[in-house]
Amino acid sequence: MTGGEAVVAALRHHGIDTLFGLPGVQLDHLFNALHPARNELRIINARHEQGVAYMALGYAQATGRIGVYACVPGPGFLNTSAALSTAYAVHAPVLALIGQIASDRIGKGGGELHELPDQTAIVKGLTRWSGIARAPADVPGLMAEAFARIEAGQAPAAVELPADVLRQTMERSGPSNADPVPLPAPAAEAIEAAAACLAGATAPLIVVGIGAVEAGVALKRIAERLQAPVLGHLQGRGILDTQHPLSVRRAEAFRLWPETDVILAVGTRFHTPRRHWGLKPHQRVIRIDLDASQFARGEAPEIAIHADARAALSALADALDRRDVRRTSRANEIARLKQATADEFERVLGPQMRYIEALRSVLPEDSIFVADYTQIGYVATAALPVSRPRLMLTPGYQGTLGFAYATALGAKVGCPDQPVVALCGDGGFLFTGNELATAVQHDIRAIAVVFVDGAYGNVRRMQEDLYGGRVIASNLTNPDFVAFAESFGAAARRADSPAELADALRWALGQSGPVLIEVPVPKMPDPWDLLEPA
Repeated sequence: MTGGEAVVAALRHHGIDTLFGLPGVQLDHLFNALHPARNELRIINARHEQGVAYMALGYAQATGRIGVYACVPGPGFLNTSAALSTAYAVHAPVLALIGQIASDRIGKGGGELHELPDQTAIVKGLTRWSGIARAPADVPGLMAEAFARIEAGQAPAAVELPADVLRQTMERSGPSNADPVPLPAPAAEAIEAAAACLAGATAPLIVVGIGAVEAGVALKRIAERLQAPVLGHLQGRGILDTQHPLSVRRAEAFRLWPETDVILAVGTRFHTPRRHWGLKPHQRVIRIDLDASQFARGEAPEIAIHADARAALSALADALDRRDVRRTSRANEIARLKQATADEFERVLGPQMRYIEALRSVLPEDSIFVADYTQIGYVATAALPVSRPRLMLTPGYQGTLGFAYATALGAKVGCPDQPVVALCGDGGFLFTGNELATAVQHDIRAIAVVFVDGAYGNVRRMQEDLYGGRVIASNLTNPDFVAFAESFGAAARRADSPAELADALRWALGQSGPVLIEVPVPKMPDPWDLLEPA
């Protein structure tokens, strides 16, 4: 078998049903090997390498399963690097299969097609594990190791595949299975110390991020036992249903912060509270994370638990059950606080909130939203209710403008029975708007809502309001987005108000293919004092 056939065998062995990829000369022998498997392994090509990488990202974020993409080396790989860095930021289980020049020419600087001075170094800097195959016999082991690392939370991962390695043959063998990477078990003494600390707290607060995505059941037990409000930060939203009486946003958590005495931070970088709100002398911090390096960032926690969040929170919930923890319900207190901040959102961000309400009033509860860096997207990440995790996809701290539409296509491929809606601005949408061609070609029925203000709106508002009207390089010339979408064969219409958007969404849900809705909007209010209070 060839090295390319070994790659395909590994993908099928590990249950991969979709590959997002663009062929090219260094990947000829991978795509040759994919051809016989195309009925079992769906191949989705795109109009740009960033498209296939974002699609793998969306697939991974929406499903929790491994999203795989393939690209040629050099410029092809570099075109995927924004998506790969976003996968790194949000710990998405993405596997990048990256072509390489012939193995005997790597590092020689000979000017080979698609050669980079040190591609391997760039790959290492954007992944949590990577390997390079130097011979066909290396492929099964490297692929197995990549899958094992991703399953252990070391994602994204990458395997570099030189062209000659994909072409050359080796003795046919079955795919390899790497030994599972063991997850650290929560230390019993640390769990007991955390339980004692939380049981003695008068005003605890729980902060969760993407690392707690599979720990919702135990999280709810602990929150209700302690009557502790839960702040789900970006990818953490929905781990506890945002409509739960104890679920709070940053706006509420900021107001609770001064009186908070014990903070339990789980699977989160804990960046906003730690850096922007500041830890007070009386506050005690407990952190749970599978990535032990997080404990060294900023002030050291009083109690650090190096473990998978689901195992640690389950153990902590059991430990709290063994203690005499009696708490008065905080439901009324938190409800009043949430109403006060909701009123403030309505007063300050009324234009954005009307569109958020239109979205939520029409779309089913299980709809997946992909929030780009645009005015409605910003507010949606805080104000749009989500009942469970993986329904609000964001680029995390990477802030990847323009990621949403192609990412939404990948999410729809992974979750074909759920509505998937990309919330885009006119600036960001055209970063990957060419992938309407991909949506039509592969019948990916995602909905793009493009809010059009003729600018990189957030930048222009800052230039106008903060910098004396020095508007520069932020205005845009746009196409007619409805005609643009229809030119690819997608269905499209325009909505000139929140009510018209609601009607357009009802129409979109009944369409048989991809949809775009263009929504002209004026300059919108600055959301940041409410979204990132400090």
